[in-house]
Amino acid sequence: MSSPNAPSTDPAAQLRSLYYAHYNFQFLSAAFEFGLFALLGAEPGLTRVEIAGRLGLREQPARILLLGCTSIGLLRKDGERYYNTEVSAPLATNLEDLPGVFVPWEQHVNYRPMAWFAESLREDTNVGMRREIAGDSDTLYGRLAGDPKLEQVFHNMMGSVSRLCGAELVDQLDLSGYTHMLDVGGGTAVNATNFARRWPHLQVTIVDLPTIVEAANEKIAGMGLSDRVRAVGLDAFNDEFPKGCDCVFFGHFLEIWSIERNKDLLAKAARAVEPEAGVIVVTPVQDDDETGPDIAAALSAYFQTVASGEGMVYTCKEYEEWFAEVGFEPTGRLYVGLGDVAITGTRRPT
Repeated sequence: MSSPNAPSTDPAAQLRSLYYAHYNFQFLSAAFEFGLFALLGAEPGLTRVEIAGRLGLREQPARILLLGCTSIGLLRKDGERYYNTEVSAPLATNLEDLPGVFVPWEQHVNYRPMAWFAESLREDTNVGMRREIAGDSDTLYGRLAGDPKLEQVFHNMMGSVSRLCGAELVDQLDLSGYTHMLDVGGGTAVNATNFARRWPHLQVTIVDLPTIVEAANEKIAGMGLSDRVRAVGLDAFNDEFPKGCDCVFFGHFLEIWSIERNKDLLAKAARAVEPEAGVIVVTPVQDDDETGPDIAAALSAYFQTVASGEGMVYTCKEYEEWFAEVGFEPTGRLYVGLGDVAITGTRRPT
């Protein structure tokens, strides 16, 4: 006999699981916020009364929380005692790193805006962000600058993703043939400093918004890399890219924007470099046949509804077509991180 908590193959039950998905996430988020997984990681086998006391909850609210977490497989109940499962165990430690950073990110930034998904599709703009996140900017990133708490949630999430992806890029991406990389939208220099430490001959110039540049340069100085890595303020959409680099890097940047903007950005990259220079785009993967994976669908909904109102996860095939249109020859794909791909190309002779 199968476990009552085992995933069902019944279509009606699968549909019902979608109805209840928002409840399930709230059980996860509340348990994470109260520190339930961390508590049971440190003291496995506590009773309901003990857990309620440790979390500062009355017994019935604690009972509801434990019921929800147990029913969806986040906790295991043995007699009167509760334990983390393989699913929740990674959420018991390193709360500001993967995978824990995704929980506050989804709860505090995305959850309420995503209720406006249909309106965002209908109006073809990020209605969810405009309705639920205060500020005047047209993009989430501009509005986060006015809310230090939410901005920190974003940087915790994005920094963790970049560290994981960056570690694999450093190991697998061959930059030995380049001397000066232009890192477009390079943020707080996670990729730039990784590349500079791995390749001692490489210089990196980051271009990003002036509000980000100061923090990036402070980080670079603290790592003793100011002689080879620097960040400069630049409007990627309205300014030409500086010349003199032999490789242009777009790390988790182009998926934010529309096809038209991306073609413009890649054309600027092509104008800024000489023949044989490289281009590298790191982005989440969408299958070329446009059937998945599910993370590509979720991120595309996020970009449409919350982030920018115009981006999505594009296919590798599309990027390679854009490369060819602006003067780059596609040269390969390298799969890294939690479902990312590095798409490479070389500037063709003019």
